[in-house]
Amino acid sequence: MHKKFLISLFVITVTTCSWAQNDESKPATMEWGVSGGINKYEEPDLMQLKGPELGLHARVLGINPMPNGRLETDILLGTQSYSSSASGSMNGVTNLETRWRGLVPVINGDANHSRFFSGLAVHTLWNDLRGTTSTQARGYQRSAVQLWLPVRWSNGNLWELDAGLLIYGRHTSKLSEANSNYSDIVNTQRRGHYAQFVRRIGLDNGGAVKPFVRYTHLANSDIVVMNNVGWIEPHSNRWQVGAIWEFGSH
Repeated sequence: MHKKFLISLFVITVTTCSWAQNDESKPATMEWGVSGGINKYEEPDLMQLKGPELGLHARVLGINPMPNGRLETDILLGTQSYSSSASGSMNGVTNLETRWRGLVPVINGDANHSRFFSGLAVHTLWNDLRGTTSTQARGYQRSAVQLWLPVRWSNGNLWELDAGLLIYGRHTSKLSEANSNYSDIVNTQRRGHYAQFVRRIGLDNGGAVKPFVRYTHLANSDIVVMNNVGWIEPHSNRWQVGAIWEFGSH
């Protein structure tokens, strides 16, 4: 955790120096859009969630004194189907994911050519599994907050390749909602990564259609003992595929 956090602080320090030397003064602009896609989450050999999701996306560019920096937000809401060989199936599971990023250019170049960005990102996740499955098993709420070190390689207005390493995460399972003899569990996650590719297809009105594919992996969490049993948040894989309809800058 400390090594990745120090790397991110170093990146921000270096790029802050470049902002101080940049006299460029531009009004901030905002790009925003909506998306549709499919979200598939899997804990191998345990369970999976799959279903459609809708998204709202925004990025603010050219914030003084950071003319080449950007703040970005993704909010994704989905309805998923749950299935597990052990506990049965359930429909209508709500999934809410948010991502908040601050990025600055590590190599400051022409905006129309390749450039590298890095910074910090915060992700949140929430699943509402409350209810009864097909085998009469009771579900519960799951949530997480994660700090990431993101990196982006951008080729002007053509495509973006994103990747990230997990710095620190906290995952909460409200097991008391499933069984009154259980207490809620908070696991710590320290290993994970993601990768995302976005292709930008410009439109005549100044907007764009941006197909994307994203993969996220989280490793096993730490072990928390409850009722003399060790509980972990198991390793998981998530695939998200869809397209963003991005409106022009304002």
